[in-house]
Amino acid sequence: MGRRAIVLLVALILAGLAAWAVWNFMQNVREDATAGQAQVTVFRAGAGGIAEGTEGNILISDFDNNGTLIAEGIDQIEDTPPDAIQSEDELRSILGGQVAAGPISEQAILTRSQWTEVTVDVQPLSEQIGSGNQAITISTGDIQGINGFVEAGDRINMIITLDIEFDLIPIEGAPVLPAPDDEAAAETDEETVVVTYTRYVLQGLNVLAAGREVRVEEDGDQTGEIDAGPGAVTGAEGVAGAEGQPEEPAGNETVFTLEVTPDQAERIVYAFENGSIWLTLVPEDFVEVETDGVTIDNLFGGDLEEAIFGE
Repeated sequence: MGRRAIVLLVALILAGLAAWAVWNFMQNVREDATAGQAQVTVFRAGAGGIAEGTEGNILISDFDNNGTLIAEGIDQIEDTPPDAIQSEDELRSILGGQVAAGPISEQAILTRSQWTEVTVDVQPLSEQIGSGNQAITISTGDIQGINGFVEAGDRINMIITLDIEFDLIPIEGAPVLPAPDDEAAAETDEETVVVTYTRYVLQGLNVLAAGREVRVEEDGDQTGEIDAGPGAVTGAEGVAGAEGQPEEPAGNETVFTLEVTPDQAERIVYAFENGSIWLTLVPEDFVEVETDGVTIDNLFGGDLEEAIFGE
């Protein structure tokens, strides 16, 4: 064997020893870092998380069929919530016959406190709608929607502001616009005069639900929550943020489901599609009132035209 071959062989042996030494060092570092840290089995919410009200039986069935709603994994015991579900038997025992008490974010560890029993009988929302009526859902901003103070069972009024052709304003004694000069008369006759008009659209509308809170008719003053099933209502008891996760609201408090007639439904849709909507909350003894609405002419309680242009 030549000298070069011997040198090359020695170099390869030394390189192998160096690689083994580095690997052994890293193994020791890892063992030192994990010394005393026990690992446990955990179950996490899959892609998209788990919606509030989701039935545990559906999740268990999906898990047994290798679905993606729940993922099994390993975590350090120090990073695991005290009430984390740590076995398949416990998973089936906790989720079976229960529903998610609140939304569970994606990859969040499943815990026992995230699940609750249905506390009232499931009742379709449609059973709370009077004969001949319908349910329609609207959404407003916090200010226009009375800052979330509307609850299921309340009644509300709806006010609209929109631009309307002056000749179509449905009020008596509508203000008369100043007469144009002779040169602009022809152009004015051809143009449509538009004014901004504010008036009640509908009054005394029954609120079936505010967000997910629904009036339960059985006890008269009890509220429940919309379940994951279409149109179902379940009890709200036990809804809370799970440990280690931020609490999330049960729904937008300025999203309202109203009981209306078909004619009212059409008027509500037209109002939202064409104007700006504000709501008012009314007491139980509220009685509808007739108003003429407001334009710039009567906004200040007098004859604005006369105040500006004189008699």
